[in-house]
Amino acid sequence: MSKLSTTIKALVAAAAVVGATAASATPIVGSANFSFGFVKVTVGNIDWNPSINPPPNVVKTYGTFFTSGGGNSGSFAAGAMAGLTTGEVQDMSSFPIPDANNVPIGFGLTTDFLKFAAQPGWSFDVRWLAAGNIAGAPYFLTQLGDNVSATISMNGIACDTGGDSVCDATDDKTQWTGIFSAQYTNTTIAAMQAALLGPDGIPFTGDDGALDNNTWSATIEARAIPEPATLGLVGLALAGLGLTARRRKAA
Repeated sequence: MSKLSTTIKALVAAAAVVGATAASATPIVGSANFSFGFVKVTVGNIDWNPSINPPPNVVKTYGTFFTSGGGNSGSFAAGAMAGLTTGEVQDMSSFPIPDANNVPIGFGLTTDFLKFAAQPGWSFDVRWLAAGNIAGAPYFLTQLGDNVSATISMNGIACDTGGDSVCDATDDKTQWTGIFSAQYTNTTIAAMQAALLGPDGIPFTGDDGALDNNTWSATIEARAIPEPATLGLVGLALAGLGLTARRRKAA
């Protein structure tokens, strides 16, 4: 066996060992479809069913969701997640007065946004929330004929904490993206904005209204992301390959 082959194999083996030891839990991968009950929506507050908790909130409040295993895949359709699964979703606030339910628009960090009853060790954090087309709102309104679609887009990190509820270097992390949406029938964006902003047309001035209660749904997808330690060792292996090749050429 050549010295080049021996070097490459040793470096790749080292990368594989670190990649294996850096992840003792199970990566969360696949897709899931969520259903919510009636959801109360104001300019800067989303109260998922069934809780109605006007801001500011001193502690986090949660609504409920359920998923059906028949429409799910991967981690969301296996083991404890097979079949009907319930869980909790954190209520959302973007009011100027920060509260425990605050989910920053743009880049930020909201821990334990989604909690699954069947997988209490799963941690779903929000790292980015798209801005809506009403100031201070996280939902984007789109006219579709006589109906309006409201959409909330976000992504973050999903972690199987291995049962200790702490996401650390020993746990597998994946990236998840979520699209939360609802359809409001026989209305227009202008009519919805008027209902939300109140008579003065300005958000957060005390006369804001709410949309009619409506059901929401969501689809989330979780997919693997490279482990930094593994990437570093793969880079080391490639660097070793280049160094060894140059030495052979010089010889």
